Amino acid sequence: MKRNDFLLIAGVLVSVLLFLGLYFAIYSKSGAWVSVKVDGKEEKRLPLGQDTTYTITTEYGTNILEIRDGAAQIREADCPDLICVRQKAIKKQGETLVCLPHKVIVSVVSDEKGEMDSISR
Repeated sequence: MKRNDFLLIAGVLVSVLLFLGLYFAIYSKSGAWVSVKVDGKEEKRLPLGQDTTYTITTEYGTNILEIRDGAAQIREADCPDLICVRQKAIKKQGETLVCLPHKVIVSVVSDEKGEMDSISR
């Protein structure tokens, strides 16, 4: 490899790192609320800035949602697979936690209105 090859590789790496840095700076907005939906209907809206524990009780079972340090995570559940408990904590707008056996969806929402990508008829 010659000197120009190294310069080309370095230029490409710098460009990729710059692009990724700008992308995450612009598009990774923190959310303000956690929306708890049971069977498609919003049951509760909790602020991400306040540490709390909320018990989600449905006809299918129980989940315990914990909000701590600006992030939400399902800590306990009585579903058979416990996939919802193993999911990572969420704090960015659009991230979700799902418990399919209990039909529970926990998602991070913001007060800001999102931009419309396109309109379909």
